[in-house]
Amino acid sequence: MTGQFDYLHEVGTLRDVVFHIGVRADPTLNDVNSFAAVLFFRKSDGADIEVAKIDNTEHREGKIHIDRYYREKGADEKDFTLDVDGIWDADRYLEDNWQHFARTYLDNHGKSGEPT
Repeated sequence: MTGQFDYLHEVGTLRDVVFHIGVRADPTLNDVNSFAAVLFFRKSDGADIEVAKIDNTEHREGKIHIDRYYREKGADEKDFTLDVDGIWDADRYLEDNWQHFARTYLDNHGKSGEPT
């Protein structure tokens, strides 16, 4: 997954798990038509696990939204009430809230990504 990003930065470590935010834009970071900002961690086997993603893929319910993979299995993942206006807002939102999302993800799914 890390090769898919135009911009990548580490946000911190929680319970010995290093979390990153990766940002991708189409066509470029300076001319954004579509974007995604992703909070993720890398498992020991090299697989990247998405914890939360903010993107502007259009859905029936709206446009900019957060996919909340940190929630319990079966919980509603998409939230269209997000107060984010664009790519850098999305990056900042994930950075400001990464610890909550990471903690909730690890509580619900563990480091393996499977429900606990």
